Amino acid sequence: MVLDEYASIAREAWTEVLRPALADRQGGALFIGTPQGFNHFHELVESAEGRLDWKVFQFTTAAGGNVSREELESAAQELDERTYRQEFEAKFETLGVGLAYYAFDRVHSVKNVAFSRQMELCWSLDFNMNPLCSVLAQVFNGVVVVLEELVLPDSNTLAACEEFLRRTEKWNTGSQLSVCVYGDSTADQRRTSASRTDWQIVKEFFGRYRDRYDVTFSVPSANPLVKDRVNCVNAKLRNHAGQHRLLVNSSCKQLIQDFEQVCWKTDPHGNPLVELDKSDPRRTHVSDAVGYLVARKFPMRPERGERSGPALF
Repeated sequence: MVLDEYASIAREAWTEVLRPALADRQGGALFIGTPQGFNHFHELVESAEGRLDWKVFQFTTAAGGNVSREELESAAQELDERTYRQEFEAKFETLGVGLAYYAFDRVHSVKNVAFSRQMELCWSLDFNMNPLCSVLAQVFNGVVVVLEELVLPDSNTLAACEEFLRRTEKWNTGSQLSVCVYGDSTADQRRTSASRTDWQIVKEFFGRYRDRYDVTFSVPSANPLVKDRVNCVNAKLRNHAGQHRLLVNSSCKQLIQDFEQVCWKTDPHGNPLVELDKSDPRRTHVSDAVGYLVARKFPMRPERGERSGPALF
C-alpha cells in the first residue's frame, strides 16, 4: 500500500481502515509526503525511527536532482524561511503555530522611506467597521514600503475614502496621482445595512475625482487562504535568502503592533487552527490590509513536488 501526501490524509484512515486491511496478508506500507507541521505525519516518523521493522528516508529537493540550482535560489528569494525549509528541505516546521508574523523585527523591518511621485501609490483596504483599516504603500523594485496606515474607529467606507483624500493631498500636486487599489474581495457582496457594496462606494468616490487620480483596481474574485496570505507577508518580511522586502514607516504604530502580537488561533485543547486569533478587536485588521496587497502583487508559487501528470496551466 502506498499513501501519498500522508500529512494531508486523516490519521484515522490509516489507523482504523488501512492498517487493519494489511493485517491478514502482513502487507507493507509506504508513506510519502511533504511535512505539514508537527501533525500525525511527524508522529509517525518519530515512532518509526525507534522500530526495527520500519525505516525513515528524508530527502531535500536539491538531493533529488530534479530541480535546478537556479530554481532553488529563486524560491529562496520568494519564500519565507520556514516555508522554504518545509517545502524544499523536508523539515517539520511550526507553520500555523504561535506568532503569525514571526519574520518581523523592528531592526530590519521599520524604516522611514519617503513617498516617490515617480512610483504608483497602492491603497489596500480591510473593510472591518471598527476599526476600519487601510494602508498607503509603494513598491520599489520588489520592496513593499508601507508609508501610512489609516485606522478609523467605528467608521465606514465613505469616511475611509475621505481620509484617503485628506492624506494624499500633500502628494497630489500637478498631474494626476497614479493609484492602484487592493483589498478584501468579499466587500463586493451587498450588505444588509446598505444599498451599495463597499467597492461600489470606493469606485464612486474615485469617479468624483477623475481629475486628481488615475486609478486602477486589483481585487481578486476570491481572497487567498489566510495561511497563504500570511506566508506571503512573512516571505516579504524576511525570505530564506535573508532579505527584508517589506518595510514599515515608524508612524504605522498599529501595523507594527499587529506584526508583533497577532497569533494563530488554537482549539480548546491547544491544537493550532488555520485562523488568526481575533479575540482582541484592535488586532489583525491593518495587517490584513497589507496582506491583501502583498498576496495579490506577490502571490505564493504553486506547490512543488512530483505530480501524476502534466501541469494543466
